[in-house]
Amino acid sequence: MDTRRLLLFLLLSFSFVMIWTRIFPPPVPPKPTEQPDQAIATLEEEPADTPSDSNADNATATAADAPGIVTYESRRVTLGSTAVNSGYAFEVELSSMGACITSVRLADPRMNDLEHRDEQVKVLGNNLSDHATFRTSVAEIDRQLNEDQPGMNLESVDWKLQSIETDAVVFTYTSPNGALEVEKGFRIQRLKEDQEAPLRTDTAAYTIECRLQVRNRSAQEQPVQYDLTGPCGVILENAEHTRKYRDIKLEFLEGGDSDVFSASEVQSLWQEARQSTATEEAAADFVRQGEEKWTQPVRYAGVDVQFFAALLVPHDDRPIEQQVATPQIDAIWPVLVEADRNSSLADVTFQMRSRIKNLQPAGQQGDTLNHGYSLFVGPKHGSLLDPPPLQAEKVLDYGSWFGFIARGMHSILSMLHGIGMPYWLAIISLTVIVRCCLFPLSRKQAISAARMKELQPKINELKLKYGEDKEKMAKAQMELWRKYDINPLGGCLPLFFQFPVFIGLYTCLNTAVDLRLSEFLWIDNLAAPDALFRMPFALPYLGSDFNILPCINVVLFLIQQKLFMPPPTDEQQEMQHKMMNMMTVFFAAMFWHVPAGLCIYFVASSLWSIGERKLLSSDTIKGKGATAEPNDSDASGTNGKPHRKKDRDDTSDPNRKKGFFERLMEAAEQAKEQAEQDRGKGGRGTARKSSGKDGKGKGSKGRKR
Repeated sequence: MDTRRLLLFLLLSFSFVMIWTRIFPPPVPPKPTEQPDQAIATLEEEPADTPSDSNADNATATAADAPGIVTYESRRVTLGSTAVNSGYAFEVELSSMGACITSVRLADPRMNDLEHRDEQVKVLGNNLSDHATFRTSVAEIDRQLNEDQPGMNLESVDWKLQSIETDAVVFTYTSPNGALEVEKGFRIQRLKEDQEAPLRTDTAAYTIECRLQVRNRSAQEQPVQYDLTGPCGVILENAEHTRKYRDIKLEFLEGGDSDVFSASEVQSLWQEARQSTATEEAAADFVRQGEEKWTQPVRYAGVDVQFFAALLVPHDDRPIEQQVATPQIDAIWPVLVEADRNSSLADVTFQMRSRIKNLQPAGQQGDTLNHGYSLFVGPKHGSLLDPPPLQAEKVLDYGSWFGFIARGMHSILSMLHGIGMPYWLAIISLTVIVRCCLFPLSRKQAISAARMKELQPKINELKLKYGEDKEKMAKAQMELWRKYDINPLGGCLPLFFQFPVFIGLYTCLNTAVDLRLSEFLWIDNLAAPDALFRMPFALPYLGSDFNILPCINVVLFLIQQKLFMPPPTDEQQEMQHKMMNMMTVFFAAMFWHVPAGLCIYFVASSLWSIGERKLLSSDTIKGKGATAEPNDSDASGTNGKPHRKKDRDDTSDPNRKKGFFERLMEAAEQAKEQAEQDRGKGGRGTARKSSGKDGKGKGSKGRKR
């Protein structure tokens, strides 16, 4: 009995399993795809049941014969690498959705991310929105896609991965009616040499070449126009302290003119558009049709930050005259990628719209639109941006007036680093070189300041003597300065000549990408404030980082004032001293956000100034005869008045030219004498006017004339 029950149980179980597997078959696991370990161009998210290229081609042909939307599997492709000695300057990630660039990371080992030091910096693709670099829309294809599936367009569908090589990839997409086919190809280049130097000189290795083609596959003429999105998600580093935010920069073919559109301006423009329209599409049309767009042909257009730039360069082999007459780009307008409460921190880019081109029927000449672009993504280094085809020296932010000084300082800094100096030592050495060159001016300023300080008691005596008579006081003070051969502008002129050097150094150290992540003592980034520690609260304007170098600079400035400024002798000078002390504290707030490398320069410069003034001892200054009383037998002329040494030399050199200060004094005295004569004549004229009718009549006729 038990055996019979066991056999019945086994028979029923077997029947149940057979029936269950017939109704619910088990899933077949996909076969894993084998990829080479050292392949540079890689694919991600590729399923096993992907149709072959021949099947995909058949699907495209079927779409051309029978209209409809063909969907392709999502693909992610990686070109290049960030590995050391890989032979590439960057790693580019691309997506089949919109056939676009999703991110670009630099391979230079000196270009780590500021927040994640074990990762390479990602220059493009830091945005969270759907915007992506090189996304393309064709109006006719978008219209067909939207008719079949509302909201669908060429930017949101996956393109077919047509081909992939080590350094290149090609995507294609065919319109639902099969009339138009779009092809987009990307290619990168290896470094010329497997050395570190080309990372600063090989512009082509930082360039992504893009080829865009639109083919007419129908028997009728087809008008074509496309939109192309510029670089998106450009990294904004150290936003709390940076002096430069995202800017859209363009340089035009005609006249070398350029234009800059800041992130805050772009956000204001788009906020105005959204308030004036109901939908995002209407806001985009509002901006596209507004006045804030560019219609001139451009050499390049891009987005840049303090140390990095992403520049899009259209290819056009025609002469410049033809490019200007019939440009391939019809208009460029700014685009807001991501808004921010602080409009300066907004993420921005731009879009290019091509001119409408009528494509001839398939098989005839002119049935294809073929445009090319180059996208430079890399550090803002002169050796990369200056040479053709970019010639984008204006992106370096050296300025127009003192840019040549900043470039010279940057070259010296690079040269000092090239001979083995770390950048902190190169900055100090640069400070010494600059101060040595300015030593003659500094010496003259010190001597002038010492003489003015020693003459202060005599000036105070003149104030007591003339009281409120400012005119006589000024004349006596000028005579005193002439007597002791003192130029009152002698202390200001050296500062005037040092000002361009100061501006050049400030610009150089603020734009030097080489200082990025350079270390010194507790400072891990000379291109940012030293940030000794992070405070648990944020101060207005200053932020949460406590920086010690600005405080050191303030202390050194106060020491200089204490050592070299004469003590106040009246209320006015005391008020000036208080104002100077307040300005010194204000300098600390100004220096709070500047790079640590620039603060190191000011510390070294202040220490040099203190040592320089100490070396210029009082004996050296008195050797110039600052306070020695003039000898009456030597310094007196025929009229018994004391003269300066230069005045005594006039007899031996009658052709000596008078200085600017002397000519200014003589002109003032002549003007004063002329004014006194005019007042005297006016008084006599008034007397004549009041005596007799004839005088009165003449006077009245004179007024009429």
